[in-house]
Amino acid sequence: MVRVFLDSGVLIAAFKGEPEVREAAYAVLSIPNLEFWYSPLLQLEVTLQPTYHKQKAELEFYEEYFQHASCYGELDRMFAVGGPEAMKHGISVVDALHVAAANLSRCKALITTEKPTKPLFRTRLVQVISIAAGHKTAHQVLRQITGA
Repeated sequence: MVRVFLDSGVLIAAFKGEPEVREAAYAVLSIPNLEFWYSPLLQLEVTLQPTYHKQKAELEFYEEYFQHASCYGELDRMFAVGGPEAMKHGISVVDALHVAAANLSRCKALITTEKPTKPLFRTRLVQVISIAAGHKTAHQVLRQITGA
């Protein structure tokens, strides 16, 4: 099993993204030898709006993901690692905390819908892979993660 951390954009895209990105996100979720990780911040990030707006189907989709994924929840360690990473590379606070959680949970990669030109890709704490439209297919993502 290969550990990966999906950012919120991947989960949101899998539920309601544009067709090309939605298909790529769903394909990543379907790769059998991946072990998915998240943080409480990511969980709050994706469930806040559908909870507030009572979007039951969307909320159920995310809850199903979280039931089958593992949580890295040591927020103090995430801040200790993510804060300096944000300042060093100009990464947004939330993205830096996702990088930290991925690193601390020993994930091989953080998969995102961000374009490879974003500051997130400057980190060296974890491999960052984009499934933004036109960037990677699920098979390319798997090859990139596993080195196969």
